[in-house]
Amino acid sequence: MDCCVFVHYGQESELPPADSQYVQELAGLFSKLILVTNERKFQPKGLPPQVEIRMVKNEGYDFGMFYKVVQDLDLKDLDRLVLANDSNVLLGDLGVLMKRGSELKSDFWGVLDSYERPWFSTHRDNFHLQSHFLVWEKGALTLLQTFLRESVSAAIWEEADPKKIRRKIINDWEIGFSQFALQHGLTPRAVFQSQPISAGSGHPLQTNFGMKYPRLLLEEGYPFLKKKYILRPSVWKRFWSKRDRWEVLIRDFSTYPTAVSRIIEYFQNQRKK
Repeated sequence: MDCCVFVHYGQESELPPADSQYVQELAGLFSKLILVTNERKFQPKGLPPQVEIRMVKNEGYDFGMFYKVVQDLDLKDLDRLVLANDSNVLLGDLGVLMKRGSELKSDFWGVLDSYERPWFSTHRDNFHLQSHFLVWEKGALTLLQTFLRESVSAAIWEEADPKKIRRKIINDWEIGFSQFALQHGLTPRAVFQSQPISAGSGHPLQTNFGMKYPRLLLEEGYPFLKKKYILRPSVWKRFWSKRDRWEVLIRDFSTYPTAVSRIIEYFQNQRKK
C-alpha cells in the first residue's frame, strides 16, 4: 500500500481552489491520502471519500504536522510514503511526475534538489531534496523511522520564536534528512536536478530556481509554481524585475483548464489583502 500525506495550513473553513485541485489529483494516485491541517473550523467540500482529514495543533510548520501523522502510521506495512505540502500551485501532471520519479530507481527521491546554503546551516555539504514533495520507497522507510526517532530535537516543539523554529526545521529536517540518507548509503535523487539546469542556463548552482526562474523549470516539465512567487514579491521585484507574471505562467502551463480561472481569481483577491 502507498500513502500520501498532504500538509495544509490555513484559516479558512474550506480548501482554497489551488489546494483543492492538488488534493483531488493526489487522491487519484494513492491508496491512502491523509490531509493534515491546523485545528480550526474546517469543513472542506467536494473531496473524494478516500481523503482522511487530520486536525492537529500548529507546531513545527509543515514538518510538525507530518511528524504527528507519521507517528500513527505503521511504516512496515507501506510500500511508499509521499509528503506533499501546500506551498505550490499544481500545474503539471502528477502521474507523469510519479512515473519519472519511479524511473530514478532511488529509495528516496523528490521533485527538485537544491545546493543552497542558508546562512544558519551547520552542514558542510548542503545538498538536499526540497521538502515540498518527497517520496520514500519501501527501502527507505526504516531509515525515516530511525531519523524521526533519533534525530528530531525537542527544541523544535519547545522554541517559541517562529523564525528560529523555521531555521531549525530547514537545517535539521530539510537539509538534515538528505545528508542523513547519504551517510547511511542512500542516494537521494531528484526528477529535476539543479546541476544540469544550472549548466544549461548559466545561473549559479545555488540558485533558488523555483523562485527566481520558474518559467525555466516549467518549460522542462516541472509541475509546480511556488505560492511565494505569486504572493510575496519584493517591492524591487514588483516594479523593476523582468519576472514573468504569475497569471501568465498559470495560463501557459496549467494542465487543468477548468480550474485556472478560480485559482487566478483567488490569488488576485489574496494579493489585495
